[in-house]
Amino acid sequence: MTKVRNRVRHAHSRAMILCIFISILFVLCASDSLNKDDKKGSALTLVESTDEAEDGMVRVEEEATPTADDNSDYFGEEFKATNEWQDVKEGQKIPPGLHVQMDFKTGKKQAKIMEKSAKPTIKRWDAGKNFGFINTEKPRYTREQLKAALKDFKYQDIKPEEEERQKKIKENFRSYEELKKALKDIKLSVKTEGDIVRELTNKLNESSKDRDQLKTILVDLEYYLHQIDNAQLFCDLGGMNSVLNLMNNTAEEIRENACHTLGAAMQSNAKVQVTAMESGVLHHLIRGLATESSKIVQKRMLFALSTLLRQFPFAQQKFLKEGGLTALASLFKQADNRNIQIKIVTLLTDLLTESDAYMGSSSSGSQVEIERKRQYQAINLREAMTSTGWCRLMPTLLQGTQEHAEHDSVEKVIQAMSTLAEACSTQFSSTRPTLQALLKRYSELAKEEQAEAESGSDDFFSSIHSSLQQLVNQIHRDDL
Repeated sequence: MTKVRNRVRHAHSRAMILCIFISILFVLCASDSLNKDDKKGSALTLVESTDEAEDGMVRVEEEATPTADDNSDYFGEEFKATNEWQDVKEGQKIPPGLHVQMDFKTGKKQAKIMEKSAKPTIKRWDAGKNFGFINTEKPRYTREQLKAALKDFKYQDIKPEEEERQKKIKENFRSYEELKKALKDIKLSVKTEGDIVRELTNKLNESSKDRDQLKTILVDLEYYLHQIDNAQLFCDLGGMNSVLNLMNNTAEEIRENACHTLGAAMQSNAKVQVTAMESGVLHHLIRGLATESSKIVQKRMLFALSTLLRQFPFAQQKFLKEGGLTALASLFKQADNRNIQIKIVTLLTDLLTESDAYMGSSSSGSQVEIERKRQYQAINLREAMTSTGWCRLMPTLLQGTQEHAEHDSVEKVIQAMSTLAEACSTQFSSTRPTLQALLKRYSELAKEEQAEAESGSDDFFSSIHSSLQQLVNQIHRDDL
């Protein structure tokens, strides 16, 4: 009975020892997992005791394992990650921010560089008619958070230094009213451009002025009337009628300056153009071009006529009805100044180009646009020019261009003939030899120009050559 008890006691002891060993093994394994980066490690060995006193008990022994000092190439080195999976050796340090995976069967670890998230950082928001985009990576604040943050802002009064600086500024600079009062005390006055135009117009309306005074007034007005508001004020004050009267002055320089002032007021100013038509300016200009003998006055009249007709189809229609083309043709024939002839042709070419561009554009459907297009259709300037002999007059400008280097004049004449090439093909066909000679000349100039292109020269001659080629081809096509 005693032997049985002893065997049971020994068996119970062995079971207790085994449970204690398993518990110790679990704790040591957990400790080793938490301190895996520690340089020192140990191995556990189960050893069966041969000592009879211990009666076959199992003990745990700890064996020393190699450290970083024993094998520095193996332990303690840092894992170098790539975009591909790589095995992590035992003891290697894994830097933070890597993608790590572990095989639970084999216990092997692999790591690689973590891929950037493909999740979009821009998010769209819609709130009825309003929409927008927000960056989800940046912090956002609610309305309540913003209100709370704004409550913490404290108003700061202007520092004394800033007050002192502003005080000095006010001492050094005065207001407009203060300046007017100060200048009035010394018998000077501050005037705006409107005040000056009003004063000049009032002086112009007075009849008791000599030639020098009139010239000075007109020159000053011409300077200010380029401004749209000043020109309209000038018309409201009755200045248009005064200038018209001066166009009949006996002094050439007064007629010249009157036409120049008139053209400055009408230039790109629709309201003044309408006022000019109501005042009879067009009739005065047509009559003046037919009777004026001074070249400089003729040049100024052409400028005034150009500013009145441009972008004004109603005035262009009235110009044709009152014999404007006939007056220009008469001036063209009588003028011994090539510059005036080129200006006449340039004006007519610009009016043709303007009409063609407007007729070819798409209309917005508004009543104003419809009426404007109807007025351009009623003009029929190209047909009017062919009936007044311009198909024969324009080619005369090509005479002498082969000997003289009037490149700008040649360009303008070619452009003018191109706008009438279809309507005047029969008359233009006689100019083919002259055009062929010009084509050869500008072909050589264009080649020289292209050879010097690296020096920064433009394509002026090449453009003239291209226009000449198109004109020659068009005349040749119409002759076939």
